[in-house]
Amino acid sequence: MGTGAYNAERPGRTEVRQRVLTLPERFRPEAADGFAAEFALKVDDEHFRVSVARGRCSVREGEAGFPSARIATDRRTWIDLDGGHLSSIDAFLQDRIQVRGNIDHAVRMQLLFHPAERPRRPQDLEHVTVRTGGHTLSTFLFGQGPPVVLLHGLGASKVSYLPLLPALARRYRVVVPDLPGHGESSKPRAAYTPAYFPRAVLALMDEVGADRSALVGNSMGGRVALEVAAAAPDRVSAMALLDPAAAGLPFPLYARILGMLPTGVGAVPMPLRKRAVVFGIRQLFADPGRLPRAAYLAGADEFIRIYRHGRARMALLSAIRGLIADGSDHFWERMAEVDVPTLILWGGDDRLVPARLGRRLAATLPRARLVVLPGVGHVPQFEVPEETRRLVLGFLDESVPAPSP
Repeated sequence: MGTGAYNAERPGRTEVRQRVLTLPERFRPEAADGFAAEFALKVDDEHFRVSVARGRCSVREGEAGFPSARIATDRRTWIDLDGGHLSSIDAFLQDRIQVRGNIDHAVRMQLLFHPAERPRRPQDLEHVTVRTGGHTLSTFLFGQGPPVVLLHGLGASKVSYLPLLPALARRYRVVVPDLPGHGESSKPRAAYTPAYFPRAVLALMDEVGADRSALVGNSMGGRVALEVAAAAPDRVSAMALLDPAAAGLPFPLYARILGMLPTGVGAVPMPLRKRAVVFGIRQLFADPGRLPRAAYLAGADEFIRIYRHGRARMALLSAIRGLIADGSDHFWERMAEVDVPTLILWGGDDRLVPARLGRRLAATLPRARLVVLPGVGHVPQFEVPEETRRLVLGFLDESVPAPSP
């Protein structure tokens, strides 16, 4: 996952236009796997329409009418992306591309094409659709080394781990699914309790050949990691938990009301106001100013896109109910038996999951270490990405040694 430009000179308009218009010649139909999307690509002041459908790609000059994702960047960045010298994830994190609409599709666009200036390599992002156990799981898969499975939180998706992925993929084989009921994965009618997810995670590990894996989990994903370790301790080599949703959460009144609603209510069309969604995302941060406004708008686009569908809303309501109804005593009894090396990172100013639960979890797990991050909220991978990367990688290198990059 390289991060630098190979040539400091600014590319010309003709070079960029030629690169974009020849994308169909480098299209990877095996990477599409049923994928269909239309991208509005803006490179400086030039507009292109990139369409992918039925295993084919076409490119036209001009603006796209109703694209699934809008991507805007400059000529230098586009040449670096197209040549394979810069990953789409790094470009997004470095604010070298601006994305609106479907972030998942925007991240996946690069992997649909062979790089112009080098062969593909294991560190390049790949997308796989894993069909197992009655689920269809949309999954990012890349890197080499011991496997690490990353599990996102309630109402989130695999893109919530973007800040960690490039660094992890240099040393580990990274597996990042959308959990059942979330993101691009299937959303069957089910009781999405904490005990529901481990079977899907273990089946995913079987399908991708991750017999024994480290788990990284944020919020509800941290809780799922704990449930996997309790159910199959021999399959888990280590855990890094970021503000995990342990039993005993003090849910706010609005969440308890949502948890009391019948799941079928989610099928009723509900308008999602972008301003309200942005406000909700900002509550995840102790200091919302750490992210630019464009990042919140992109996150709101992604949430509204997913939860405009009734099945997604039904799954979300079911997952909320599952966490609220969770039996506390039995959870803590089981956690005392989870003998797995564990790093617990906790935002000291987390508004959703109080730090006291982190202290109790660290005292209960036999091999846990707690690190409290002062002035940090519920998503440390976004709020303090450098420190989170350093702590997680340091822990994994110590617990699951990987070969040198």
